Amino acid sequence: MEFRKIIAALPGIALGNFAIFTAPIYIGSLVDGLGYDERQAGLISTLEIGAVALTCLMLSNILNRLPLRRVSGVGIIIVVASNVLTYWADQIIQVATLRILAGLGAGLCLAIAGSLISRTTDADRTVGTLLAVNTLLMVVILMLLGWAKSIWMFNGYLAVYALLAGLLVPLLIFIPQRSGDAPHSASIPPSEARIGLGLLGLATFTLFCVLEGGVWSFSERSGTQLGFTDPEIGMFLGLAQVAGLIAALIAAIFGARIPRIYPIITGIPLMGIAGFTIYQTASQAVYAISLALFLFGFFFAFPYLLGAFARLDIHGRWLARANGANLLGGAIAPAIAGSVVSTTDFQTLGIFLTGVATITAILAVSFSANLTRDTLTRDYSESASG
Repeated sequence: MEFRKIIAALPGIALGNFAIFTAPIYIGSLVDGLGYDERQAGLISTLEIGAVALTCLMLSNILNRLPLRRVSGVGIIIVVASNVLTYWADQIIQVATLRILAGLGAGLCLAIAGSLISRTTDADRTVGTLLAVNTLLMVVILMLLGWAKSIWMFNGYLAVYALLAGLLVPLLIFIPQRSGDAPHSASIPPSEARIGLGLLGLATFTLFCVLEGGVWSFSERSGTQLGFTDPEIGMFLGLAQVAGLIAALIAAIFGARIPRIYPIITGIPLMGIAGFTIYQTASQAVYAISLALFLFGFFFAFPYLLGAFARLDIHGRWLARANGANLLGGAIAPAIAGSVVSTTDFQTLGIFLTGVATITAILAVSFSANLTRDTLTRDYSESASG
C-alpha cells in the first residue's frame, strides 16, 4: 500500500467530509446557537456540502492538469478564512455565503485526494485505511465539538474546524506537485468504462449518501429529545465512530479479498434499520446502540462502493465524480430530512429513511453485479488478445 499517497490524501478526506461527519452538531449549533429552525439549519448545511460536491464535479475532467499541492493549499486557506469570517457574520445570508465558501475550499482538497486514491493499486484497501484514520480523528473531533458547543455554541464549531484545517497544513508536503503515472492493473481499463455503468454507480452512490446524511444529520436533535446533554451527545457520536472504525479496518486489512457484494448487502440494510430505530426509539440505550450499528454499516459499505469507481478509469475522473455524488447526496439530505421533520415528525423521518435504504440496496447490488461482469469480460478479452 502506498502510505505516502494515503498521508497526502488525508487533508482532503478530513476537510472534504468534515461538514457531513459533524452534521449533527453543526445543525444543532445553528439551531441552538443562532436561533435558526430545522429547515434553515438543514438548508445551510446543504449549501456547504453542496459546494464541496460541485467543486469536485467541476474539477473531475482537469485533475491531471492541476498543480495538486498548490490547489490543496489554496483550499485550506479558503477553509480557514471562511470559518474565521463566519464568526462576525450576523445575517443568515452572510452565514450561508461564507459556508458555501468553506465548502468550495474543502472541495478543492477532496478533489485532489480523489486523484491520489485512484492511483493506488488497491483502492478499496486505500479508502478503508483513510476512513479508519479519519474516523480516529473524528472520534476526537466530535467529542471536542460537543464540549465546544456547550460553551461557545456555533462559534465553538467554527474554531474547531479552523484549527483542524491549520493542523493539516504540514501534510501538504506529501502531495506531489503534479499527477504521476497511474499504476498498471489488469482490472483498470485504459480509458473510461461504459458511461451507463458509471452513471448507475453515481446514482447509487448519491442515494447511499442521502441515506447516510438523512440518518446522521438530525441524530443530535433526536438525542436532545431523549434528554442527553450536548457533551453527552458529543461523547456518544464520538464513541459510535469506534464501530465505524472497526468496519473501516476490515476494508483496510482485507481490501479486494472481500467480494464487493458482501459489504453492500450487509452495510446498507444495517444503515436502514439503525436509521429507523434512531428516530423511533424512546430508549437512550437503543439510541446509542443504533448509532454504533449505523456507523458500522456505513463504513463497511462505503469503501467498497467508492473504491469501485477507481476501477472505471485510471485518471481519477470517475472517482472525483463519485466524491461529488457523495457530497451531493450528503448535501441534499439535511434539507430533505429537515423538510420531513418540519412538516411531520422524527418518527416519520425514520420510516422515510427505511424506504431510501431499500431502494439503495437494490441499486447497489445491480451496480456491483454489472461492475464484476464488466471486469471479468474485459480481463477475458485482454487475456485472449494477449
